[in-house]
Amino acid sequence: MMFRPIVFHLVVLTALMVSAVVVTGSVAYAQCSQAERTAGSCTDTTTQWTTDNDGDQVTIIREESNAGSEGDQSGSGTPGTSAGSSGQSGPTSPPPIRQEAELGSTECEIKVQGLCRGAAPSKNPPVEQVTNTPPTPPRYASELESFRPDRPSIVFEPNGWSVPTLPTNMIAGASRHTVRGELLGWPVEVRFQPVTYHWSFGDGASRTVSVRGDSWSSRNVPQFAATPTSHRYLRPGNYRVDLVVDYRVEFRFEGDEFDDIDGYVSATALSRNMEVLSVSPLLVK
Repeated sequence: MMFRPIVFHLVVLTALMVSAVVVTGSVAYAQCSQAERTAGSCTDTTTQWTTDNDGDQVTIIREESNAGSEGDQSGSGTPGTSAGSSGQSGPTSPPPIRQEAELGSTECEIKVQGLCRGAAPSKNPPVEQVTNTPPTPPRYASELESFRPDRPSIVFEPNGWSVPTLPTNMIAGASRHTVRGELLGWPVEVRFQPVTYHWSFGDGASRTVSVRGDSWSSRNVPQFAATPTSHRYLRPGNYRVDLVVDYRVEFRFEGDEFDDIDGYVSATALSRNMEVLSVSPLLVK
């Protein structure tokens, strides 16, 4: 520890009313970081101004010392105690020191050697906004490849057999039905309405009708009566009957109204065999 006394002779204009005045200030100490003070590498400079009783001279003493760690009781590096002050002590504690914010706090999220350096990126990224807007509905039936109507069926009257030249009643097993599923994660409903029936009777004849057909009993007509969907086989034999049904398509997101979609979706029934029997005339005496 070094003392550099400097003595100036002054002209006193006003007599001092006290025998001595000691003023102590600590400049560099307040500028040291907590880590430097703890390590003892902080240099303090303390300046004292002292006037004698006559007021004709001022003694300036500069004291340089290393500040000790907090809780040091030796007195050699304790801030606030000035050497050469003739038993008088300075302030009992150093000027208030700004407290550093803890790492991760809202005040300081990045600290380097005990000092705040900036705010860290948020540990909780913003939650992506989830849209409640459904996707654009399809415009054409061909866009609904994953939605297919139920397979239609073929019904005969009489069941599986007939006779030449008499009407055989053909009935399509198809009706309006709804298929449920998802489109891009949204629950949807697709409704299929049969509108056209393409018959192929196996004897070279075919017909397209707009009705599914009805049984003789539901029409309240006798057996082998002609109907809008009946067909006459002229010769005995086995014939394969085919049916293709075209469906109109309606679409909606669950809870909305159904909307028509352009185009049709077709479904093919399993083929059935028709046996046309031979008939021999009977002689009755």
